[in-house]
Amino acid sequence: MVAKIIKVGCIVLFASAWLALCLAKYGKWSKRKKYCSKELTVKVVDVLERRTARSGMVYKPVFSPLNADDGSVIDSAFYSKFVSFEVGEEVELLVNPDNIKEFLYKDDSLNKGKTVDILCCCLPVLIVIGFILVYV
Repeated sequence: MVAKIIKVGCIVLFASAWLALCLAKYGKWSKRKKYCSKELTVKVVDVLERRTARSGMVYKPVFSPLNADDGSVIDSAFYSKFVSFEVGEEVELLVNPDNIKEFLYKDDSLNKGKTVDILCCCLPVLIVIGFILVYV
């Protein structure tokens, strides 16, 4: 009886933590989608590279607005091996008018951080389903 209570408690704890994580991720992306309303065409001025611990490479694009002569730049929030741009390429962004450093790519397929967050929410569900299939 105690073992069952512990198992149920662990499942409830896991589900609560997972749900809180997913809600936080959803809130982050819905907030960004709400506030990033200004369209801005930018040019890729640099692509920073960094070597990973596994000897792979990840990239971080640096953008400059086409109409900015003051040398202002916008850099991606994180390095990724999934998003790659060429220097000189023009990209459409949706930026937050109050904070130009907060942006989304207009082409949603380039928002890889969003994809990673969705996968992080789906992975625990797949693990739980696997445990259920194995142990039930």
